Amino acid sequence: MQRSGFFFVIVGGIVCIGLALSIYGNQIIFEDLSKGETEIKFGENLIIPVELDSTKIQTGIYAVQIMDFREGITAKILDPTDNEIEKQKIHNDVFEGRFSITISGLYKLVIENTDEKEIRVFGVIGAEPDAGKKSLGFISLYVLVIGLIGMVGVTIYTIKKRRKS
Repeated sequence: MQRSGFFFVIVGGIVCIGLALSIYGNQIIFEDLSKGETEIKFGENLIIPVELDSTKIQTGIYAVQIMDFREGITAKILDPTDNEIEKQKIHNDVFEGRFSITISGLYKLVIENTDEKEIRVFGVIGAEPDAGKKSLGFISLYVLVIGLIGMVGVTIYTIKKRRKS
């Protein structure tokens, strides 16, 4: 019985490490993004600005999440000269998109409400995370899966050992 308890501690530790890496990875990915959250009424906009440098990055990302999803939300990306470079009608409660960064300056995510009811939205915009930051998310997932598989294995081992005794 002591051996199985030791194994449970080990795989429990692996699961905890996976969860910690996941939280840390998400924090690193989202730290450089500009965020905004509010309730928008009919005809109103949520504007989230972010300063982007085209010499350092070529691709930007944005995401829109609609609480209590309803149709009638449109997301637009404006470049530093206020030209519309991307426009999407949102058909799901969560939408993610990318856009090209052609010139340096202040880019804006504009979330518009054309529905007659007030809608709570959350939006983010910023530079696309580099490969190192993205890989941390995958590594944490793999560690978490390995820990969970280990828990199942240790449970099966413990049950088989108890039946033999």
